[in-house]
Amino acid sequence: MLMMIPEAWENHSTMPQELKDFYSYHSTLMEPWDGPACVTFTDGKQVGAVLDRNGLRPSRFWVTSDGLVILSSEVGVLDFPPEKIVRKGRLQPGKMFLVDIEEGRIIEDDEIKKTLADS
Repeated sequence: MLMMIPEAWENHSTMPQELKDFYSYHSTLMEPWDGPACVTFTDGKQVGAVLDRNGLRPSRFWVTSDGLVILSSEVGVLDFPPEKIVRKGRLQPGKMFLVDIEEGRIIEDDEIKKTLADS
């Protein structure tokens, strides 16, 4: 997914060089797509979404106290009590949201990209 829809990396002054190298190498294999889109994906073990580098499509997420994770373009797609929300946020341009179903955790964007850049 990061090869197909990378974040804006070319002029990113604080991005680690290893991650820039990852994007540079993969840009020679496939022309990146700029969107606009929020693309969702799964392999049966992980479920995720990536927002295009321009961030033109809204993507919001909520995590409830009973382990439900909701990702949507709009607020209020599901009706659940606000006191059940333990975390909420918005997917940022070029960032990935990933839920590991087997481990029962959200893998943060920095962890995903560090793992890929170091491999």
